[in-house]
Amino acid sequence: MDKGPLTFASTDISTRAYKLTNSHGQNLHLHGWFGATRPDKIMVVIHGMGGHGGYYGDSLAPYLPPTGIALYAPDLRGHGLSEGRRGDIETFNHFQDDVATVIRWVRDRHPDLPLFLLGESMGTPIAITYAAGAPADAQPDFLALVACVVAPTVKPRLDEIFRTLYYLARDRRRTVIPITGREEEGIRDLEFIKVLKADELFNRKVSVRFLSNMSLHMQRASRLYLRLRLPVFMAQGGRDFTVRHPQTKAFFARIASTDKELHYFPEAYHALLNDPEAPQVRERLLDWMERKTGQFQAKGL
Repeated sequence: MDKGPLTFASTDISTRAYKLTNSHGQNLHLHGWFGATRPDKIMVVIHGMGGHGGYYGDSLAPYLPPTGIALYAPDLRGHGLSEGRRGDIETFNHFQDDVATVIRWVRDRHPDLPLFLLGESMGTPIAITYAAGAPADAQPDFLALVACVVAPTVKPRLDEIFRTLYYLARDRRRTVIPITGREEEGIRDLEFIKVLKADELFNRKVSVRFLSNMSLHMQRASRLYLRLRLPVFMAQGGRDFTVRHPQTKAFFARIASTDKELHYFPEAYHALLNDPEAPQVRERLLDWMERKTGQFQAKGL
């Protein structure tokens, strides 16, 4: 069946919300978007720092479900409408548990469909770590990394350094470190910046412990390339100031899977899915998903 152009945007999308329970008994809010026809593939999206799954209602939902994708995006614990302490977490391994909770639930609903796990920004090290060691009953079939952050390079201002050192010594759990204020450096879409600034669900401050755990998780993910044996899609912006580009490309080159693609957008900033080049990013992503789904079906997986 002809599903139309890959960049097609449709208003014929149904939106649903679900409440799941993670391994610590916390409620996780799960967003879901579906097209008018029965899906032939699934995507689970892991959001970035401070954000939540609701953002994909604009950047992905109008485009992916019409092509046969059941799109799901959780709010990780402590984010969006999910339970959990805002801006602080004991360990990023808890996010791994959240991803497993979502994928198990999605697998139960769509047991025979290929599952694509997509991580964006902070979600990329979470997705990498998960894919490298996923439990047998909740494994993704494919991995997509958008704005991959395994070699970060953000340079803090002097006042940020002093504030971090102060709370490192006094109270590592207190959410006092702002993560906003530099939006224009990472986002070219001014309207999306307005959305972020007006969003009451966005976590604007985090703890020193959160930042420390995030850094450790990125370092851990950066060493897991030999354990990534599933097909991998990576999209990077050439003007993404948050990453070291040579090291990011080196990580991709070392990935064990021989079925991998790196798509580079020279003028794009960090927020690739909310960038003037987002249509091209989605087109490349959808083309890859169509090809991988065809291979999945041909193999009878």
